[in-house]
Amino acid sequence: MSELLSLPYMQQFKCIADKCEDTCCQHWQVRIDKAHYQSMLEWVGENPLQKKLFSTSVLLNESNIASDKSYAYIQMDDNGYCPYLNPQQQCTLHIKKGIDILSDICAFYPRIITEKNSVLELSGALSCPEVVRLCLSADINSHVMLSADNAILPPREDVPVHRTLITDDNSSVYEIHFEKVQQTFIDIIRMVDCDYFTRLYILASYSHSISTIYFDHCLSLDSDALENYRLHVFDPDYKQSVNHFMGQYENDQPLACIVIYSVLLLKQQQAPDEKLSTMVAEVFNEYAQQLGFSSYKDIENAADYATVFQKRYQMFSNNVHHQIEDYLTKYLLNCFYREWFITMPNAFIYIQMLLVRVAIIRFIIYSRILPGMTAEQIKEISVEVIYQFARAVDHNLPFLQVVYEALNEQQMLHFDYSTPLIKF
Repeated sequence: MSELLSLPYMQQFKCIADKCEDTCCQHWQVRIDKAHYQSMLEWVGENPLQKKLFSTSVLLNESNIASDKSYAYIQMDDNGYCPYLNPQQQCTLHIKKGIDILSDICAFYPRIITEKNSVLELSGALSCPEVVRLCLSADINSHVMLSADNAILPPREDVPVHRTLITDDNSSVYEIHFEKVQQTFIDIIRMVDCDYFTRLYILASYSHSISTIYFDHCLSLDSDALENYRLHVFDPDYKQSVNHFMGQYENDQPLACIVIYSVLLLKQQQAPDEKLSTMVAEVFNEYAQQLGFSSYKDIENAADYATVFQKRYQMFSNNVHHQIEDYLTKYLLNCFYREWFITMPNAFIYIQMLLVRVAIIRFIIYSRILPGMTAEQIKEISVEVIYQFARAVDHNLPFLQVVYEALNEQQMLHFDYSTPLIKF
C-alpha cells in the first residue's frame, strides 16, 4: 500500500453503531463493487433463508457505463432504510459475516481517501455525526495531515480512492499547481491571529485574484505571479488592512438571507421529508411568527428574515460567536482536505459556493441555539446541523449543481457578492 497520511482525528474514529443518534444506512443508494457482490452471492447460496431478501434488495446496475466499483446497489426499503439494518441500527451482514463481506463503501464509510502522486490522504465525511464530533473537538493546530499506520484502515487489498491526482509532463496546469493552492487555502483559514470574517474575506480575495491567471484549461501559468499572490495574503500590513475593513463593514443588505432562504426552500421542495428540511421548516416558522405570520409560507419577502436573524445574532456573547466560528473554521478545513477545487471551473467559484454553504450552516446553528445554553449544548446542536446539512447538501452533487446554475444565472458568482455572504 502507498504511504498514508491522515487527519489525526480520523485515526481515532470508530463507528459507535447502536450508540449513534442516527444511522448512515438510509436514503442513499449504496453501491456494491463486483468482488463483494460475488461474495454476497456465494453466501446466499449457502444460506437459502437470505435468498429472497438478496434477490429483492441487491440489484445489478444495468447502466452501460457501470464499472466494477458500481456493479450493483442496495435498494432501500419503503421507509428509505437499508433492508439489512436491524432494529438496533446495526448491519446484519456485518454481524453475521464480519467486515469481509461488506462492499467497499460500507466498509470504509465515513472515511474519504484521496491520492496525490502515490500518497494516500485520509479525511472524513461530515455526514457521520461521530466524525463531526471528532472534527469539532480537535484542536485547530491538529487539523493537518500526518503520517499514519495503514492498520487504521479496514483490511482490503485495494483501498477505494475517492479522487486521484498524478502529475507529470502531460498534466494540466490546473492539476500541477493544485497542491500549492490547496495548501494556501488551508494556511489562510488557519490564521488564528486574524478575525474569522477577515480570514473568509482573504480566502475569497485570494481565490478571486488567482482566477485571472489560474483556471481550468489554462495553457500556461506564471509561477512567480502565483507565488506573489500567496505571499501577499500573509503580509502583516495586508492582513491588518483587511481586518480593519471587515471591522468597519456594516452589512445592511439582506442578500445572504435571500440566498439562504432560496437554497433551503429549494431543498424543501426537492425532499420535504428529509430531516434537514424538517429542521429548516421549524426555523422558518419561528421567524414567521416573530414577523406576525402564522407560517413561513405566508411570507412574500425573504429579506424579512434578515431583520429577525440580526436581532437573534446580537443576543449571544462573544464566547458563543467564537465557539461557532471555531466550528465553521473546522468545517472549512475538512472541506479543503476532502473536496478538490479543481472539479470547478476556477478556484474562486469553488470558494464562493463554499461561502454559501458556510452561511447556511451558520444561519441554521444561530437559529437553533438559545441564550444561556452551555458550550456543550451548543456543540450538540452544531453537530446535528452540520451532519444533517452534509447528508442533504454536501453529498448531493445534483442539488449543488442546481444551486450553482441558479447563482450563476443571477450573476452572483462574483467577488462583489462575497463580503455580504461572509458578514451578514
